[in-house]
Amino acid sequence: MTVGKRMTLRGQRADLKKLTLTASLAAVYTIFRAIPISRLIGISGTITAAGMVVPVLGVLLEPSYGIVAVFTGTIIASLFPWNPLKFYGLDFLPGALNVALVSLAVRRRRVEATLTFLVILGIFLINPFTTLFVGRQFLSPPIPYLWLHLIALLVLISPLSRNLANRLNSGNYRNLAIAVIVLAFTGTMIEHLTGGILFATVVGHGALISWPAIFVSYPIERTILVLGAILVCTPLLRILRTTVAEKIEQRMTPSTATALDGSGSEKKG
Repeated sequence: MTVGKRMTLRGQRADLKKLTLTASLAAVYTIFRAIPISRLIGISGTITAAGMVVPVLGVLLEPSYGIVAVFTGTIIASLFPWNPLKFYGLDFLPGALNVALVSLAVRRRRVEATLTFLVILGIFLINPFTTLFVGRQFLSPPIPYLWLHLIALLVLISPLSRNLANRLNSGNYRNLAIAVIVLAFTGTMIEHLTGGILFATVVGHGALISWPAIFVSYPIERTILVLGAILVCTPLLRILRTTVAEKIEQRMTPSTATALDGSGSEKKG
């Protein structure tokens, strides 16, 4: 067999493995997408537990495959009577941005992850039916609606988001938990931003009366999702540590990739 044929077969097998993994994780996402944890404000529907498992999808799948898994899981989960599509079929976008951000951040593509967050933040700000401040009914001066999103942005550009691959591959439960917290927190906040954009666009002017109530509830909901991600993803990623290392290293360029040993330290050549 020629070298070209062997390389073609190897590539086909790799693609098949990626598709199989994507399908498997889409099924997992579907299950979590079907579990409600809170009612939406200003529109019928529920917030689901899907965000609790997104860090696993983002770590194991490249951004494009992760988006496919989220899209598939969202559509299948919408077949449950209590979980219909609410945003004209665009309901997958919040989860898609979440998994894309996580996948980029863990693969040391922090610039792209940060730019993605900034673009979504900008779109939210320029939407005429979103709000910058929650109003006088809380404190004076008004509190910025996006206060927790801005904290997530700071976390994304801080040293906490560096060497996430090392933390994930370290085998140390504390390091692994820190990586999951960073990924789950930054991911869930871009997901919330994207959901807010869809809500404002679909509901229109009526969305303006809902932002104060959403302002009070969303930190609680996001905290629940991050805590759930810690409980679900940390032990799972620890079990899959070898697979995690392989999936992360596959997409790193030679100029930026560093081989990871079993202790999570960098091997210097």
